[in-house]
Amino acid sequence: MPSLTYTGPQAHDLNWFVFGGSLTECFLLIVIIALLMYGVWWSTSPFLNRPPMITNSLHLSLLTLGITLWLLTARFNSFPSFTLFKSNLIYDDFSMKVSLVLVASTIVCLVMSREYLQTEKILFFEYSVLILLSCLGGCWLVASYDFFTMYLTIELLSLPLYALASIKSRSLLSTEAGLKYFILGAFSSGVFLFGVSLLYLATGSLSFSEIGQLAPAMNIADIQIQDCAYLMGMFMVLVGLLFKLTAAPFHMWAPDVYEGAPTPVTAYFSIVPKLAVFAITVRIVYVSFFDLSLEWQKAITVCAIGSMILGTIGAMSQKLDLKRLLAYSAIGNAGYMLLGISSGTLEGLQGLLLFALIYIVMTMNAFATILALKPRPTGISIMSKSYHWQRDTHNSRHMYLTGTSASANHKPSGTTNWLEDSYTPRHYTILTQNSLGSLKGILQFRTISKTNPLLAISIAFVFLSMAGVPPLAGFLGKMYLFFAAVDGGLYLAVFVGIAMNVVASFYYIRCIKLAYFDGTKEWISLGECSKEISLILGLTIFFISFFFLYPSTMILWVSNAAAVL
Repeated sequence: MPSLTYTGPQAHDLNWFVFGGSLTECFLLIVIIALLMYGVWWSTSPFLNRPPMITNSLHLSLLTLGITLWLLTARFNSFPSFTLFKSNLIYDDFSMKVSLVLVASTIVCLVMSREYLQTEKILFFEYSVLILLSCLGGCWLVASYDFFTMYLTIELLSLPLYALASIKSRSLLSTEAGLKYFILGAFSSGVFLFGVSLLYLATGSLSFSEIGQLAPAMNIADIQIQDCAYLMGMFMVLVGLLFKLTAAPFHMWAPDVYEGAPTPVTAYFSIVPKLAVFAITVRIVYVSFFDLSLEWQKAITVCAIGSMILGTIGAMSQKLDLKRLLAYSAIGNAGYMLLGISSGTLEGLQGLLLFALIYIVMTMNAFATILALKPRPTGISIMSKSYHWQRDTHNSRHMYLTGTSASANHKPSGTTNWLEDSYTPRHYTILTQNSLGSLKGILQFRTISKTNPLLAISIAFVFLSMAGVPPLAGFLGKMYLFFAAVDGGLYLAVFVGIAMNVVASFYYIRCIKLAYFDGTKEWISLGECSKEISLILGLTIFFISFFFLYPSTMILWVSNAAAVL
């Protein structure tokens, strides 16, 4: 029986390691196929009246991901580091920890989806199956160790996302988002493949490590066909990946796709694919292209600076749509994370991984907040010009639409119809549910401190953290990235990053201002947050607020992951 103790990546193809090492992904793949067969048979059965399967599929998917998370943890403890299938897949501390984060993030996104899918009447059981397929692709992508495997897994990660973006088939925006995402995603994959073909022309290999070993022999200063093919291939591979990362100048698709896709799908876009692509980008540049760091560092630094500038400018121009604001914020944050790569140091990788984890938590909170901003199903919206109304000298939080008439609680004085007794009818207008929603996106933050104080606190903390206000988690993440960039000599990029962070604070603090200080003529009675959304908001706010008290555990966790590259 082979020994189970290994200290580094070695090419073992023994049956035990093939079975034990690939058990997690094989289990997930088998369950995906079983779920697909179960959903197709059950949902199309005429004897069962073709029932909607989304609830069952969602619960089974959550159970599957929970078991997958347990299997990943067991593999991490039992197989510290190994390779599979002739080194096409590598499972080291880095890839296994990133896979853990990917699966955990997918669980959170599915939990956020439950109530939204029911509200929006998205009853397709394929929703959760597509999420699982994309998650499986992400887990295989971060473990890829050659370009052929990488291309297959990145397509497995991306193809389900095109369908998810347009899953609201009755929405023109969703259909447009899916089509735009598909076209630009296919274009970026084509650019990536052409770059891989040039690398194969120059080196005769697709393995990350073999290409990295051949890199010192390339004399970029001479005009040689082989050397030029290597350099062009490297840049085209990076361009294809930067498309996936929404980094400037390849970011143009992100705002429209974020706006049109369903909110839980947008949250998934912002977390799982981006983290997986960042992880494989780090492995490529530090394994295959490290000896040509002078070339790719310049290109990535320019993209980082452009992302920070364009992301900040784009976010400042957003006056209404909150998801477009978060899209531009994601572009800017991609620029900060690219600084960690371009620094070329171990500290830069540690800062990148730490900020990526903090960014994931902040993004979860932001999208959970969007899902919590829903009108009460039986609520009303009241538009008033009254000074007293805007100053909350009324009982507005207890107004409901009952049937076709409006009713209100009694005043302490005993007056039963205080709307008629206290105000002139022309001072207010009662809007039925069909009229709700004139306050959209960011404007929904107005008066939320009155209607839902706890949600307003969550908004304040997450946007202050995104703005980098100490001592919140976002500040510590950016601080580590800037220190690493300074150690790498990227002084101009650090200066631009700090300046853009100061400018970006404007639109983050503007959201807080809307929540606490802006009045409005229209009041919307918000529905209660579901237990799942409330739990996500509570846990993420706790992390954001108290991470600074004991950051050493997570810093050590990401440091060990970065050290294996």
